[in-house]
Formats: sequence, structure tokens, C-alpha cells
Amino acid sequence: MNAGETKAVFGEVWQTLGGEPSALDQISFTGEGHGLPSAFKVGLAAQVTEGAAGLMAAEAWRARTGEAQTVSIDRDAAAIGFRSERHAHIVREEPEYIWDEISGHYRCGDGRWVQLHCNYPHHMAGATTAFKAQVSRAGMQRALDQMTAAEAEAILIEHALPGGMMRTQAEWRAHPAGQALDGAPLLTLDKIGGSAPRTWSANPARPLEGVKVLDMTRVIAGPVCGRTLAAFGAEVLRLTPPRYPDRGPLVLDGGAGKRNAMLNIRSKAGRETFEALVRDADIIVQGYRPGALDAAGVGADAVMQLNPSIVSVQLCAFGYQGPWAERRGFDSIVQTVSGIADAGGRAAGLADGAPKPLPAQALDHGSGYLMAAAALSALLRQRREGGAWRVRAALAWTGRWLEDLGPLDAISAPEPTDAEIAAHMLDEQGPFGHVRRIGMATVLSKTPPLWMLPAAPLDAHTAEWAA
Repeated sequence: MNAGETKAVFGEVWQTLGGEPSALDQISFTGEGHGLPSAFKVGLAAQVTEGAAGLMAAEAWRARTGEAQTVSIDRDAAAIGFRSERHAHIVREEPEYIWDEISGHYRCGDGRWVQLHCNYPHHMAGATTAFKAQVSRAGMQRALDQMTAAEAEAILIEHALPGGMMRTQAEWRAHPAGQALDGAPLLTLDKIGGSAPRTWSANPARPLEGVKVLDMTRVIAGPVCGRTLAAFGAEVLRLTPPRYPDRGPLVLDGGAGKRNAMLNIRSKAGRETFEALVRDADIIVQGYRPGALDAAGVGADAVMQLNPSIVSVQLCAFGYQGPWAERRGFDSIVQTVSGIADAGGRAAGLADGAPKPLPAQALDHGSGYLMAAAALSALLRQRREGGAWRVRAALAWTGRWLEDLGPLDAISAPEPTDAEIAAHMLDEQGPFGHVRRIGMATVLSKTPPLWMLPAAPLDAHTAEWAA
């Protein structure tokens, strides 16, 4: 990988985002290494996607103040940031392992592989019930020994559970769900309706000062989007259902810069609160399975009726058409079913056709940064043209883009050292005590990214705007 390739890939992404071509002169890239050991260009993807969000924040600053600024991003720093959830921790406490015991890859009776995702209690209960397995990895292995990987995937689909059979890249592209991705964009950005432009607040100190973002997301991609917007000055309020189960490191990592509230949108009072929040919001980010929020009456269409000037950002796993459009999915599942994990295993020469996933949840992080960049592009256009704007992203779209960047002969390259990781760590004090986390790799010359609020429990705040 070289500087010319980085600029070319970035230029294509910037064009997809609708960015001003002249802004490309304001960004520079450092580092030409692999970033992380992989058969895919994960370091390049990290540098380009986070850099796009940073440059779009600089564009927001220029639109509001008339001042241009330079942006730079280092590949190794961006790649380390793609693993931020691994490094976020409470000082003097043992780091919590994100993956549940039953989650992971299993070799089935036909010698092929399947992946289960059981990190949430309801998914674990669903999987052990569906496969009639004991609640242990050994118990699940015994159950899967009795069936083929295709049969296991059929059971997962029947019970609406996340997981799937490992395929080769060729098999995925021949599968109806993979064929539905042919010609798919990296993301979409569309104007909906014709409301008047909204105005920026005056005299900002940061690019997104005064911008209100409603964060209704889970796991990594959506929280990364909200976390990125917060780093550039937006007020981000994350809403989760009562008694929502989340993994500790994900709350620490994805919660930087945000306020968190639990809200039952199915209750009358909760719905009224939600609608009031939407009316005052500039951006809403929704990361639940397609149809889930629509069924609750709070999907993108309902949101845009409440606020005809809002930017609605949506994320799903497998795209918005095709037989798997409404399937639950996570980054690692998309890697497995699409052939990415198989390609990694082949590059590493693993026995028994074993999988080797990407060295980071790259589809999550890449999608999150792209969502933030697209949200800012839409916001800039809303301020000029008016209307509501809809941004759509999908983990499988990001995965296809990563594949199309081409292979990388770096599967055995060295990992970042502890010292290299430590150089990018930040310290914060907050409700969780002393927390260490990875900072953003993007450097803006006049308005550097900064999280003004520490991570907090999901029920730490009330469901209202602070300003």
C-alpha cells in the first residue's frame, strides 16, 4: 500500500459521501504499513473511513465559520482505533472478555464450519433451545456434531437467531443473499421531502456545537458513529430500553462523549418523551434490525414525519433488499457467511479449513465512521438545501467494499506493540472511575476531536436534551 493508493481510495469514498472535491487538498495521510496482520487491507480501511469523518467535520467548521483547517490521519493509529473496544478498561480491574463461552465457530458433522453469536442472554437461550444443547461449549459442539453446517444455518434462520455457515467468497457471491449485494453502494444518502433549511447556531467553538444527535444503536458500529459525532462537539443522547443487556467494554468504549438514558418507547409517557426528543434533534442514528423500530412505530418514516428536517441514519447487517435483508447480524457473522473468515484461514494455512476472522471488528468500525461522515454530509446539505435526509449503511456493504480493495499479503505481519498501543491511550475520570481508552487518530489543526463527557452507565441520565 502506498500514498497514491490511499488518496485514490479516499477520493472515491469522498465522492460517494458527496464531499466537496476541493476539500481533498486539506487532508494528508501518514504511514504506509499494513496496520494490522490480515489478508485484507484493514489498515487502509481504518485510515480512509475515520479520515472521512474527520474531513467532513472540518467541512462543517468551514461552513459555519469560513475557516479552513487541515486534517491528518496516521494508518497505524487508525488501525489500533479499529480495536478500541479491546483496549477500553477500568484501571486496576481485570478487563472483561466480550465474547460469551458459547459464541464462536464450530466444526459441524460434515466438516464444515458454522458460527454462533450468543453474547446476549436471549440469543444464548435461543441457541441452546433451538439446538437442544446443554449450556456449554462442549454441549453445543455435541449438538452440532449431529448435523451439517447448512442444517445448522437453517435452524438459526428458522429461529431468527444470529449466526451462519462459513462460506467461501465464491459461494457467498453465488448465494441469493450475496447476489443481492451485487452493485450495492458503500452507503446511500438521499433527500426526502422539501422542508426549509435549518440554521446553524452562532459563534461555535467546535464543528458540531449545538447539533443534537439521538443515538438508538447497539454493539459497535452505531455507537462508534455517535461517539465520533460527540468528539467533534455534538450533544449525543443514547437511548436504550429498560433492562437492556450490554457488555461492559462496549459501554465503556462506545459511550465516550455521550449522555445515556433508558426509555420505554412502548409506554405512553415514553413515546411522548421520544417524540419530543425527535422534534428537537438534528440527527437520529438507528442500528436495530430492519423492521424492529418500524414495528414499534419509531422507524425512519415515523421519525421524518415528526421532524421533516432531520437526518436519519440507518444501519443493518445484510443490506435493504434480498432474502436476508431482515436477518439479525453482527460484524463477525457477516465475515463468516461472506467468505472473509474463510479467506483469512486459507491465507494463514489453517488446518481443517478453519476460519480466521479479520484482526478487528472492521466492518463495525468502518461502518460507524462512514455513518458519521455521511450524517455530516447530509447535515451540511440540509443547511443548504433543506429537506430531511436518509443515510443507509450496511455491514455487508462495508464488507464487500473491503474485499474489493484487494488482498493483502500481511497475514503473518507483527501485531502492534504494547508501547504503540499505549501511545494512543487517553485517561478519563467518571462514573466508572479511572478509565483508559483509545483516542481518535484524526488530527484537525484548529478543532481537534475531544470527548467532553466520560462514559457512563446506560441509565445514568434522564431522557432530555441538556441544551
